[in-house]
Amino acid sequence: MRKVLFGRRPVSSSTAAVAVVACLSVAGVNAQSGAADGEWGVFGADAGATRYSPLDQIDSGNVADLKVAWRWSARDQSTPPPSGRMQVSPLVINGVLYTTAGNQRSVVALDAATGEPLWNWRPGDNERRWGDIIEPVARGSGRGVSYWTDGAGDERIFVVTPSYQLVALDARTGNLVEGFGEAGLVDMMDDLRWAERPAARREGRVANTSPPAILGNVLVSSISLHTGSVPTRASPNEVWPMNIPGDVVAYDTRTGRRLWRFNTVPKAGEYGVETWQKADDALWNVATGTHDWVRASPELLDASWKYTGNIGHWAPLTVDAELGLFYVPTETPTNDYFGGYRPGANLFANSVVALDAETGERVWHFQLTHHELWDYDLPTAPILVDIQVDGVPVKALVQLSKQGFAYVLNRETGEPVWPIEERVVPQSDVPGERTSPTQPFPTKPPAFERQGVLEDDLIDFTPELRAEALRVVEEYRLGPLYTPPSVIEPGGNRGTLALPSAGGGVNWPGGAVDAEAGILFVPSLTRPQLFGLTDGTEGTGVRYHISFAGGAPTVRDLPLVKPPYGRITAIDLTKGEILWQVPHGDTPRYIREHPDLQGVTVPPTGSQTQGSGLLVTSTLLFAGEGARGEPVLRAYDKRTGDVVHAIQLPGGPTIGFPITYMADGQQYIVVAALDEENIAELVAFTVQ
Repeated sequence: MRKVLFGRRPVSSSTAAVAVVACLSVAGVNAQSGAADGEWGVFGADAGATRYSPLDQIDSGNVADLKVAWRWSARDQSTPPPSGRMQVSPLVINGVLYTTAGNQRSVVALDAATGEPLWNWRPGDNERRWGDIIEPVARGSGRGVSYWTDGAGDERIFVVTPSYQLVALDARTGNLVEGFGEAGLVDMMDDLRWAERPAARREGRVANTSPPAILGNVLVSSISLHTGSVPTRASPNEVWPMNIPGDVVAYDTRTGRRLWRFNTVPKAGEYGVETWQKADDALWNVATGTHDWVRASPELLDASWKYTGNIGHWAPLTVDAELGLFYVPTETPTNDYFGGYRPGANLFANSVVALDAETGERVWHFQLTHHELWDYDLPTAPILVDIQVDGVPVKALVQLSKQGFAYVLNRETGEPVWPIEERVVPQSDVPGERTSPTQPFPTKPPAFERQGVLEDDLIDFTPELRAEALRVVEEYRLGPLYTPPSVIEPGGNRGTLALPSAGGGVNWPGGAVDAEAGILFVPSLTRPQLFGLTDGTEGTGVRYHISFAGGAPTVRDLPLVKPPYGRITAIDLTKGEILWQVPHGDTPRYIREHPDLQGVTVPPTGSQTQGSGLLVTSTLLFAGEGARGEPVLRAYDKRTGDVVHAIQLPGGPTIGFPITYMADGQQYIVVAALDEENIAELVAFTVQ
């Protein structure tokens, strides 16, 4: 199999880049300066997703004095029952806070100083409801909105609804913008490749969670699809339906007119199409039988690019105004855990792809995982930061991965800043699977998370627990990172145990960068997962798919592996070295009070929760514990990782990204959390 790790065409001309920058009028345009002017104008603070603010009114000397300034409940924003999902990063522009809320993704504008509602937009009768055609994966508040202005009084808020419609709202009133699309709406379903996928279902499985990216008058939003682990059937007679590719589509911010589309699954004649090879006939004999679309068009099976879908992006894009580029972090192709139907490296899956903002053409790409089988899609936005490496200035891009790596690339060229080596990895013994013989491993920075499950990784609080852990794993396959999923055998192998899990490592909360110091902060999770395949012929039409009969085994209700289970890592991006690493979160009660651990000294374990993202200011690092954690927002010393103060939340734990801004001369910190009844809310803190 030919590897396609990295590839590029000539970087966009300076003329094109200048043209894009000249029309740019969006808050937070500098790629790595942090949030500007005391506002929070872009999802990630700035266009480079640093999640950094230079504000310093709140510091180590007064952070303990933070009090709740206001609370806003999303209780009435959801179709009953009220929703607890709100993984948002609000925007704050001109004293107004904008957020999404509720399971139909309402857009709400609040006074940033008081939390008082200013306007509220909800989908009307002209908006398809998620319950009609969209599977539950598309429900929820999404992760926020995007802001655009022409600088002459036209200000707009953009949101993508659960039913995959792009909506333009007047930022001052919340009214639909009449001149955009059809009465303020663009149905992005119409811009997908339905005609090329004769057996693909138009309804369902098509979604979007992240706010659009904007550069000048170009707005980009991609499709993301339901996991391809178990393809569904529309009827008992339908077998393994085709899937829609998650193409990247650009629209005009003024009119909603489609500008360009980049095919994440390339077509004939396009770069990368040779990485989608023909599947074995034996697999198709199992999967298709006499299906109508196979009989009518047998040539559709000649190459896997003709029927494979997904490869959209769940994570937000980042924007480089200086270079005129969008950076796209892509997801896994279908089927997630069995790739027998898509032999080859599978570009542009699991890749960072740099696209020319004017044309949508690929400038460069870097593939993080070849022929992906673990659902190690790119979960978070690429981070842009200018650094000095050996005295040489580098325009860097940092892509965090579920695997626990930070891939540091030159964002002008896509070339690694430090060598990334192709290393031999374990191979699959699943019939029909053709595993990639090698995978890319960064040499710097070191992995920030544990990788692979071997006997040395197992719990060892006591000799008895250690012995039991060894007995438990006898029924499973162990191995290093990239050990492939294995077939569950009755009375034998029960699947492959892996670290990190499909949830990471790092996941949607991503990391943050101190843009002035060049220090990267990463929250991560240590939680093994079982990758066990089962015969899916009868239920799905595919030969194998993942079995979700259970997660990784435990040892007397304790985690299978050693702590810490949650951590924060600080990485010096100028040297590619880890500065410090600390457990994040307290040791959970079920571990502290476990009967087998009484009298045993247990080191701080951290919390086995996904977290809710980081906020970096000029003085402190802030981090919550996530939906299953404790109701605290911790302030850390950036130099040491020591906890300066734990800010108690009035209700439940954090569920969204913390942000900071200035309003009426006061610095505020706002975070989405759960209230006392597990309903989503925003909580604002300030020093009073």
